[in-house]
Amino acid sequence: MDIYLFFRKKTPLTEEGMPWLSGAEEHAQTARRNASGRAAVSAVLVRSLLACLDGAVVHAETDSSGDIIARVRSSSAPHNLAHCALKGQTFCLPHGEPNKVTYHVGVLALLRALLHPAQAADLWSAYQALQIDYQANGRAAAIKDSLCRACDELYFWARYANLDPAAENDRLAAATVSSNSGVESGYGASIDLAPLTDPAALQRMRGQDSAPLPVPAPEAVVSLDPEQSKDGFVGWQIVALAEALAAGENILLAGPTGTGKTACFQQVASASPASVVAIEGKEGLTDLDFLGAILPQPDNSRRWVDGPLLRAMRLAQEEPVWLFLDEINRIPRRHVNLLLTLLNPKPGEFCRQMGFPVLGDYIFYMVETPMTSETVCCPVQHLRIVAAGNFGRAYAIYDLDPALRRRFDTILEFDYLEARQELALVQKRTRLNAKIANALVQVAQETRRLMGNGEMPGCVDTATLLNWAAKCARLNACSVDNVMQVASLTWADTVCGRDHQGRVNSGNFKAIQDYLNSLDLLPAGGSE
Repeated sequence: MDIYLFFRKKTPLTEEGMPWLSGAEEHAQTARRNASGRAAVSAVLVRSLLACLDGAVVHAETDSSGDIIARVRSSSAPHNLAHCALKGQTFCLPHGEPNKVTYHVGVLALLRALLHPAQAADLWSAYQALQIDYQANGRAAAIKDSLCRACDELYFWARYANLDPAAENDRLAAATVSSNSGVESGYGASIDLAPLTDPAALQRMRGQDSAPLPVPAPEAVVSLDPEQSKDGFVGWQIVALAEALAAGENILLAGPTGTGKTACFQQVASASPASVVAIEGKEGLTDLDFLGAILPQPDNSRRWVDGPLLRAMRLAQEEPVWLFLDEINRIPRRHVNLLLTLLNPKPGEFCRQMGFPVLGDYIFYMVETPMTSETVCCPVQHLRIVAAGNFGRAYAIYDLDPALRRRFDTILEFDYLEARQELALVQKRTRLNAKIANALVQVAQETRRLMGNGEMPGCVDTATLLNWAAKCARLNACSVDNVMQVASLTWADTVCGRDHQGRVNSGNFKAIQDYLNSLDLLPAGGSE
């Protein structure tokens, strides 16, 4: 059998209701025996898992030689049943040919695993985690990690059974594919299919004494109207962020400075019962600011003190926690490497094999403190990670590692508001006169255009605009001269830049003042 057949489909799995996943997509949720640390999604095997989870396998039988036959309900025509069989090393599949396999090949591999549950322990551990996620979240992106891991475990089981992944153990190398023509039931002994859909039956089959830890129900999406928020963030991103968090995703907030990334997160977090732990990226970030450090104590002893990352993980052992990484592109490389390790989750059974006393078949985040060798674990379901950063060349201190970028399920792009929205925001926040507020907004919008064309080194971002407007309101600035005097106190240096002697570039400042005059919204002198 040509292994490439499993990975031939490389498009998003939209027809399967999962546009957030693509065939052949690389990921790090690997099978236990996958020493490479990387895997690729097999669309064929994803469909196999979905068919079993959905109860599409309606009957299966086996004979004394271990051959298997099954009837499977069609996903496209649920009233139709198709036979498939595994006879020796031959997969008899609907529409099967030597150069074509269908998802029934994975179904048959799973049925063989039902006959040998102890040998397929790794597969059933991954399947159990997926089954729990699937029953809680359906086909939402929250199941991506457990689905990818189960898919890789199914691939290793189908190819090597319970043996080492070596060429001499490759069961698929000698396997053949044919059509299901002439395949009929009547083998004899029925196969108990309950573990495929019933968590309790799967637990019994695995010989577990206690149920796995329950997966917390997805948090409700925060009900916020971005246009009507009284004092908070304005924009569609607030609803998108709340939805992604409720779906169990890790999220990256990207966009220019002052566009509301932090405000958006804070507003969503304020409506959630989850605890929040924040790390602010900066060039001089210390170990204590991030993971923790050994510090001297008043009694002259020294002991380990947790930083925010470990505090978040210890809290997440018992309750939902949101970890906010602000200015992630300013976090030094040595700390980013710890994030890469953290965001490579491990199944519970693997953690126990490593000697860590975790309970249930959760998927766990894990990080080791290098100075004490303590390893801290927490269930992935309890910890959401939201990062924010400005990734343009004007802001970046460290480029975001592509491997770290892939750990985020959703990226929300932020940008400056349209003039209409920004005007409403300025008036709502500062109570500034409408004509003056409109003039300030027009100037801010123009500086962004000039910066985009390379004619200004900076621009008036939304946060700076609000500061400028609030100061104008306090000082009763109502003319061009007045508001530009306030501008010299707030944004002139960052927007206009400085000359070689360190003075604010007067030519750029004069150009902006001329633009404000040209709007003809404010008088030039000191009164309206």
